[in-house]
Amino acid sequence: MSDDKELNPVRLWREWFVKSEKAWSQAMTDMMGDERFSKGMGRYMQEALHTHRMFSESMAQYLANLNLPSRQDILDLSDRMGQVEDALAAVQVELRELRTRIAQGVSAAPASSERPKPARTKRPPEPS
Repeated sequence: MSDDKELNPVRLWREWFVKSEKAWSQAMTDMMGDERFSKGMGRYMQEALHTHRMFSESMAQYLANLNLPSRQDILDLSDRMGQVEDALAAVQVELRELRTRIAQGVSAAPASSERPKPARTKRPPEPS
């Protein structure tokens, strides 16, 4: 028996699959190329966005009534925590620099801010 006369189910399925894919691809291309489809899809997207907005607002109100944080509240809290972490990191850097200066025997205060201290005596300063 030759290969052409044999019944090969895999080959038949593959041919059917390729033809079906081409037919579906052509049908979808024709459908999406139509102006009515574009307008309908635009309207659908507007309605979906409106529905999503309404759901988000009603859920936020519901959570507020239950005294629970909303998604936006959690995101705001996350932003604030990030700012606190940044500030803490800056304080840690300054603290390390101060420790390094102290360990090296250098004054912790910058030299420009040092002023001469008055003499420690029991007598008041003499008038000039």
